[in-house]
Amino acid sequence: MVHPFTERNLPILQSAGMVLLAALTTLGVGAYVIWSFMDHFEQGLAQTEGRTVAAQEALLDNQLTAVINRLDHERNRAESFLREQVRDRTNTAIAIAQQLYDLNKGRMPDDEIKSLIRETLRPLRFFDGRGYYFIDTLDGDCVLLPTAPQLEGTSLWDNRDAEGHFIMRGLVDAARDPQTGGYSTYKWYPPYINEMREKIAHVREFKPFGWVIGTGEYTYQIEADLRKAALEEISSIRFGASGYVAVLTTDGMLLASANNKDAVGVPPADLPKDAREVQEAIVAKAKAGGGTYRYDWQRLGKMQKTSKLARVRLYEPWGWVLVTGIYMEDMDQLLAAQRADLGVYVSRQIKGLSWVMFVVFAVSLVLSVGFGQWVRRILQAYRSDLEARNRDLAESRNRLKLSARVFESSGEAMVITDADNHILAVNPAFTRITGYHADEARGRDPKILTSGRHDTAFFKTLWKDVIERDGWSGEIWNRRRDGEVFPSWLAINPVRDETSTITHFIGTLTDITQRKAAEEKIRELAYYDPLTQLPNRRLLRDRLEQAIAAANRTGFHGAVLFIDLDNFKTLNDTRGHDVGDLLLVEVANRLKTCLRNQDTVARLGGDEFVVVLVHLSCEEADAATQVERVGEKVTLSLTKPYDLAGRRYDITPSIGACLFHWAQDSVDTLLRHADTAMYQAKQRGRNRLCFFDPAIQEALMERARVESELRGALDRNEFVCLYQPQVDGKGIIHGAEVLLRWRHPTMGMVSPQAFIPLAEETGLIVPIGAWVLNQACIKLKEWSQQDETSHLVLAVNVSAVQFRETDFISRVERAISTHGIDPHFLKLELTESLVLEDVEGSIETMKHLKSLGIGFSMDDFGTGQSSLTYLKRLPLDQLKIDQSFVRDVIDDSNDAVIVRTIIAMSNSMGLDVLAEGVETADQRDFLLCNGCHRFQGYYFGRPMDIDTFEVNVGLPLLLEGSENSDS
Repeated sequence: MVHPFTERNLPILQSAGMVLLAALTTLGVGAYVIWSFMDHFEQGLAQTEGRTVAAQEALLDNQLTAVINRLDHERNRAESFLREQVRDRTNTAIAIAQQLYDLNKGRMPDDEIKSLIRETLRPLRFFDGRGYYFIDTLDGDCVLLPTAPQLEGTSLWDNRDAEGHFIMRGLVDAARDPQTGGYSTYKWYPPYINEMREKIAHVREFKPFGWVIGTGEYTYQIEADLRKAALEEISSIRFGASGYVAVLTTDGMLLASANNKDAVGVPPADLPKDAREVQEAIVAKAKAGGGTYRYDWQRLGKMQKTSKLARVRLYEPWGWVLVTGIYMEDMDQLLAAQRADLGVYVSRQIKGLSWVMFVVFAVSLVLSVGFGQWVRRILQAYRSDLEARNRDLAESRNRLKLSARVFESSGEAMVITDADNHILAVNPAFTRITGYHADEARGRDPKILTSGRHDTAFFKTLWKDVIERDGWSGEIWNRRRDGEVFPSWLAINPVRDETSTITHFIGTLTDITQRKAAEEKIRELAYYDPLTQLPNRRLLRDRLEQAIAAANRTGFHGAVLFIDLDNFKTLNDTRGHDVGDLLLVEVANRLKTCLRNQDTVARLGGDEFVVVLVHLSCEEADAATQVERVGEKVTLSLTKPYDLAGRRYDITPSIGACLFHWAQDSVDTLLRHADTAMYQAKQRGRNRLCFFDPAIQEALMERARVESELRGALDRNEFVCLYQPQVDGKGIIHGAEVLLRWRHPTMGMVSPQAFIPLAEETGLIVPIGAWVLNQACIKLKEWSQQDETSHLVLAVNVSAVQFRETDFISRVERAISTHGIDPHFLKLELTESLVLEDVEGSIETMKHLKSLGIGFSMDDFGTGQSSLTYLKRLPLDQLKIDQSFVRDVIDDSNDAVIVRTIIAMSNSMGLDVLAEGVETADQRDFLLCNGCHRFQGYYFGRPMDIDTFEVNVGLPLLLEGSENSDS
């Protein structure tokens, strides 16, 4: 059978078909376009009419908006004037109340001052007798209401006006909220009128008594004049051919109209039915939100009614209905012209379309012939390409078979996923390594292997490399099906199509568990002692180098401890090396329990161990103390008996220590110094710790000697109390600060800076502080029995350690009771740092002692991190300005500002203020001029014994002293 379509006639048939198709398409498109033009013509007419009506509505809306803006402007102008008037009256009332309060504060009880203010404001009238002052509390209680005095003393909190507005709450909110400006609007009864009217009030808070004082004025009188002028102005408005503005009340009565003046003021009931119904409909439209309203109305000069377009709005402030309108017949001529223009446009478009259709048909004929020739060439090329593709497909099938064989037989796990990371295929090695069969893995995300040991950032970097660098490979922890986590080597590569779009991902996975185990074993052999499992010499050097670098970077001290076991050779010789090894293992375990996690203990070999301590104190003496404590802890642990193979064995360590800080020495040098110090310990009798630096060793010995002497100083009666005067501006003594001194038989007079910190560290400050407190109570008792000293107050410094003792309160109470003193003459001085350690606990303790009558002074104020939040809560009586600010107050402007601030703050908080360290007359004069009237310092007297102090009581002290304060 011969096929009707051949390579020769196929292009001819194609061309003929294209011509026929072009002709039918051209006719169809032409008919559709003509129909569309006619439809658009009708739609255009409707849209034109709609736009014209919308434009007229916008014109009417603009007229209404202009009228409303004008009315709002007039109302706001009147309201602004009223606001200024009531605000000035309120300010006058506040000034009167404040003046009466300031004049009588402290001279009269508060209740009498309140009554005086109330009765002073009660008779005052203004605003032609309508204005008066009212007073309320912030809780809503009425204090003063001249127009209704029977309401005074009652709560008006829930009182509302005719519109449900809470009057009292609005007044209180206005007084508290700065954004309101103190203004509140509500309705209230005017004098002699039994109907609520709108009123504007202005109030301010009178803080001494928590009052709200204010006044107000009614707006109805001014608004009456405004309404009359507005109606006259609205009646004169004209726009367009027939546009005007009318005003109705919400009851339907016409107030203003340019075209219907006869109906102005006529009650709706007296109007014709059709006019009344139109006005009622307009009012209903306004009350429903306003908008467009169409109705028929008789036009001036015509007998029949004409359709009219109007826009309606309700002007709520005055209850007016505003109406603007035009007659629809005024728009007919405009619409007729627009319809004619649109018809001409459509006719031209249809003629142009006919020519376009003819040209398109002609071009289609030409293109059809060319298209047939082009199709013939395409068919020939397609046949050649099809034959080539068949050959390529055969070769691809062979390659795929080979790749599948490699995929199945590979020893590495292989995974193929789609672009959305869903597993498509896995090989047998994947099942062997992970435990997941192909059916279990297919369709799932490779996240089933996630171990949880890598964070989100790790995987984000991994996939970024896969996408941007076309692959990633590296070590990763994965999880088998049975939950076992194992190390593996993973490589991921993307597969892209011709457009470089990723279509698949291929991953290869190798289990490297055995390799990692071998590497770990090699690491242990290289860096750890096989007997004790402690770091060996190589790892020790690495750790010590890091510690030296950290000390140089941070400024903290570090230390090396070289530990050697005394007489270890004897154990090895008598019991054998097996028992010696047991001892070394036990020593290693004990050493690890004595150290922090960041410290290092290593075994160099034999019975030699090295400890590296890091992050010690920045101060050398404190760091040495820390090392000494670690040494004591190690010695105590290592000297405990050992149970070795059922027999007890005792051994002692000799320890050499070497500090490093900003170290320039090498690791070898530090180890050599520590080793030298260890031999020094052995020479001094073993079982001890020695420092390499003789100066450090000497300093520790000196500290131990001072501590030993300090422990017996109280029993040997070596402490003495000195008294530094505290005076007023005339130099008259009002009290003193008790200052502790240590008079040692061989060391002489020891400075407080040398033994107070040591006493606090060892806890000796508790009995010493109790002794000072008792001495102060004894002296207060003696003074109370003499007229010339009975007024003196003694200030005693309290240590933080002493203040935190659980029985501190009972100790103070016992001292007061034992000596029978008046606690009002005892003042305890606390530092800012002491209080900040435990603010709540400090406040509780202070309040308890304050209840006994004891006073409190904040010592060294301004040197710590002061906070007004806690300062206002502390039951303080006095702030002491630290001498560091007083010293340069004349020459340093910053110190002067700080001193003034402290004085002002103290005065505002009702606290006494005392400046310590006053050494010159200029300093005293500056402090006096700025409101400080209590002083302490060398200008008035050094710390002195009790006899000298008592001689100066009652005398003015104005003695020039040394340049250094000792308070």
